[in-house]
Amino acid sequence: MKKILTIASLLTLSACSSYQVTDSNQFPADSRWAIMPMYNHSSTPLAAEKAEQILSSQLFAKGIVAVKYPPSAVNDLQSILDDSAKQKQAQAWLTTQPVDYVITGSVEEWHYKSGLDGEPAVGITLEIKSAKSGQTYWQASGSRGGWGRESVSGTGHIVIEELLSGLNVATNDD
Repeated sequence: MKKILTIASLLTLSACSSYQVTDSNQFPADSRWAIMPMYNHSSTPLAAEKAEQILSSQLFAKGIVAVKYPPSAVNDLQSILDDSAKQKQAQAWLTTQPVDYVITGSVEEWHYKSGLDGEPAVGITLEIKSAKSGQTYWQASGSRGGWGRESVSGTGHIVIEELLSGLNVATNDD
C-alpha cells in the first residue's frame, strides 16, 4: 500500500511540470557567449528581463560567463510592451561583439494563477545559435506550476535550471 501511495504522489508531483530537453553537443570551454533579448509572450510586463537575469546567473553557475545586450532606453509603456525596438538594438550591438554563441528564447508564461492559492506558473523556451551564421545548435522548453507559497521567480529558476541541464560545456580539463 505504501508503494502505491508513493507512486501516486510522484505522478501527482510530476504532473505539475513538462519539459522537452535534449542533450546538446559539447560546446568548447573557451567559447564566448552573449545573452540576447528573450521574447515576452506572457501577459506579465518585463517577464523576459526577469528570466534573462536568472538565465545569466544559471549560465555562470555552469561556467559560462556571458555578456548581456545593453539595456535600451525605455521611457514609456509602449516601449516595454513592444519587443521589436529592443531586438533591433540588440542585433546591432551583437555585430560589434566577438562572441561565438548567443542564447535567447521566449517566456510563454510568467504569472500567478488566479484562485485562493495563487500558484506560480512559468513557461520558457531557450535556444542557442551561432552568433555568426544564426544556425540553431540547441533548443529546450519547459513549464512548471509551482505550489501556493512559491514565488514566480523561484519557479522560473527551477524551470531554467532544468532546461540548462541539457547544456554540455567542456571543462578546461577536457
